[in-house]
Amino acid sequence: MTIPFRQWYNTHQAQGLEWFQTLHAMPETGFSEHRTAAYVASVLRGLGLEVIAGLGGTGLVGLLRGARTDRTAPFIGLRAELDALPMAGPADGTVQTTEGPRYHGCGHDGHMATLLTAAAYLAAQPDLSVNVAFVFQPAEELLTGAAAMIADGLLDLVPLSAIFALHNIPGLPTGSAGVAEGAALASSDEIRVTLTAQGTHGSAPHTGQDAILAAAHFLVLCQQLLTRRTDSRDSAVLSFGQIEGGHAPNVLPDTVRIAGSLRSHSEKARAEVHDLLKAAGQSTTLAFGTPVAVKITAKVPVLMNDPGCAAIVRETMIRTLGADRLIANPRPVMASEDFALFRQHLPGAYIFVGQDGAYCHHPDYRFDTGIIPVGAAILVELALSAAGQPPIG
Repeated sequence: MTIPFRQWYNTHQAQGLEWFQTLHAMPETGFSEHRTAAYVASVLRGLGLEVIAGLGGTGLVGLLRGARTDRTAPFIGLRAELDALPMAGPADGTVQTTEGPRYHGCGHDGHMATLLTAAAYLAAQPDLSVNVAFVFQPAEELLTGAAAMIADGLLDLVPLSAIFALHNIPGLPTGSAGVAEGAALASSDEIRVTLTAQGTHGSAPHTGQDAILAAAHFLVLCQQLLTRRTDSRDSAVLSFGQIEGGHAPNVLPDTVRIAGSLRSHSEKARAEVHDLLKAAGQSTTLAFGTPVAVKITAKVPVLMNDPGCAAIVRETMIRTLGADRLIANPRPVMASEDFALFRQHLPGAYIFVGQDGAYCHHPDYRFDTGIIPVGAAILVELALSAAGQPPIG
């Protein structure tokens, strides 16, 4: 007899909380999640799943084959992240290391506990007619873990028909959920600019070039071009957070370095801003005589939800949570995620689950364990719906 998920969770809640508390107490940063990966693997094996470890370094996949499923049928992929942040949070979750503090300041501990809860429920179903792959990805915060798993052959080793992930979103009503139509998260690019000049004394600027003034001109010009040359309906945010140059107040330096980031919900706007950055560099070079080298490192593309998968997610949310807790087409978030790289290869969608409290990456952030059954219920029904199996709880 199949037990509905909510009824099952009432008698298994303590296990989910134990998984969370254990993972919360062992925060490890990208590609160093050795203890975390080993613990997750042991839980998955304890549930009877086959585990493929060492994908992309510390990444792993737990494979659940339904009793009524063709063993050669593709898998529905459900993904969570392994890594924590190099930051300090509340004392009960911060671990001090020789490299500095570590804390699960983005809720990946909760995402893992949620995915393990979904795995435990599905593994206990005797009549399961779907194959599910539980993907635990390293180094999401570095935006490089997904690429590492793909490069290590994840998509060849595990035939996936679709892939889904979720993330807690502080600020959305607790226990609510939504899936964006189209863009869910932003692209991410790193911008590094070097201005080279003939340094000179500040009393005689005409005998050299002023790289600091040129840098100021470049920064202002970039923002002017962004607002005047890109469509205001296409979200794009260009921010420079580092600038360095000079060693004395009365000497114009020979080098100034600037670093920043570009995020956008539009690949069109993203490409346009790339061109504008280069144009701003060329203009500054002509105006000040200081060669400007602009280096743009593309990290991840815009995370676009597949329309068909988003529709399945939306129907699943209404079934599991009720229409009153569905956030219809939530606004995309300007954060970035390398889940976008999985989406370049597979249909899929990225789910927002609401919670209260401080925002992710804030020192006071804490994952709300009360939303574990919310996320797990969505993932359970999503796996079944995406595979065409009737709901079971």
